[in-house]
Amino acid sequence: ALAYVYTRYQTPQYNISASVLIKEKDKRSGQANALMAMQDMGMFSVTSSFDNELEILKSRTLVKSVVTDLKLYINNYKDNKFGYSTPLYHNEPVTVYITPEDAMRFTKGARLETTIQPNGKMLVKLEYEIENEEFEFNYEYESLPAVISTDYGVITLTKPAVEQQLKEDYKMITTISSPVAVARNYSKNLSITATSKQTTIANVSLQNSIKKRGEDFINKLVEIYNKEANDEKNIVAEKTAEFIEERIVVINEELESTDNLI
Repeated sequence: ALAYVYTRYQTPQYNISASVLIKEKDKRSGQANALMAMQDMGMFSVTSSFDNELEILKSRTLVKSVVTDLKLYINNYKDNKFGYSTPLYHNEPVTVYITPEDAMRFTKGARLETTIQPNGKMLVKLEYEIENEEFEFNYEYESLPAVISTDYGVITLTKPAVEQQLKEDYKMITTISSPVAVARNYSKNLSITATSKQTTIANVSLQNSIKKRGEDFINKLVEIYNKEANDEKNIVAEKTAEFIEERIVVINEELESTDNLI
């Protein structure tokens, strides 16, 4: 019976995984040779090993970018009378938003209880704690959009892209957390490993209570990783071009000096 109760009232967890091809830089290319020369001169450091790319892919900085981009520091749940609160993801009756910068200012997070009535009226209770002092505010709105202004940030409530027709009161719980803290938790549940020693394919897996959210996280992680890799490649190409131009100028000056001596 105890095992049944535990299963009944615990949020299910899903394991989402994907295979990602990590393209290593071609060390035989002319650009790579130029870069190695620049690296030897101490201009900057270039890492291209597969292990290093795996570390970059699971770095907390990259994970935090995913968290802020997907707004994963804002989590919503349907408050059920019995059982666990059902996690919501892109199916909320109300869209709650706060900027990641303002979310950081709620050092211990914030919690909203929003009761949406069938006629569109909303009752909102906001709770948060700052420097061991607890705050609680109650709001009432006839319709959306609505704005909650606090000393630490602005929270907006708007209609979702797809509106829901409610037949009874709907109670939604919203938690707002620090993006850094959320990124730390996602990093703990994120695993990135090489599929074998002979390939440069990485297996990316994540445990999450919502399958779609886990899929979106992995897709966004790879997207941002590729974007940053391309940005780095462009920067390297620009530095290579600048280096070559500078060397040409120096060589021309040396040749002119030699000609004058002759």
